[in-house]
Amino acid sequence: MNPWKEISLSDYENHMSLDSVKQLQAMNVMMKKQFEAYPVDTAMVFGIAGGNGLEHVNQEKYKKIYGIDINEEYLAAVKERYSDMKDILECRIVDLLGSIVALPKAELVIANLFIEYVGYEAFTKAILKSEAKYVSCIIQINLDESTWVSDSPYLHSFDGLDEVHHQMEEKALMQAMEGIGYEHIKTEEFSLPNGKKLVMLDFER
Repeated sequence: MNPWKEISLSDYENHMSLDSVKQLQAMNVMMKKQFEAYPVDTAMVFGIAGGNGLEHVNQEKYKKIYGIDINEEYLAAVKERYSDMKDILECRIVDLLGSIVALPKAELVIANLFIEYVGYEAFTKAILKSEAKYVSCIIQINLDESTWVSDSPYLHSFDGLDEVHHQMEEKALMQAMEGIGYEHIKTEEFSLPNGKKLVMLDFER
């Protein structure tokens, strides 16, 4: 059982939005840039969770947005919250650690705080399957290596994630993407509380 199937959306979002964490807010700002950056009309979001950032989608620009997640509860919340996008938004339950034969094609793939939970190999396989021209990733860099989950009242909701968590390194991700034919084209950083930072790395094929 993947631990992400057991974490409630409310615990996840409440933790991520705490003043001591502020990852939900930071990613929302960064996702606006991700959706606007490239001349594409299809995008796929790996690990879409509750749909944070979808309000920045220009529905005149995009013909199709795919929301990919392993948790059915999360996808149900996305469809309810963004019912105004029903003509372009399609949510799919996909486990990228399993068979990904049903993965759709998209010109842009967005993967924010996602690669940490599948690893570089599974991620690059999924990117090849998507046939994306552009890939924009946000990874968490822990300046304090003693802990990768910020302390909060919701901390124990994430206990099971140790089983699937991979420590991220910018250089390692660049090498993995280069290995499948993607060139690193942009880096942006966003500082967080508790000795952490978000790093956005963009790639083009």
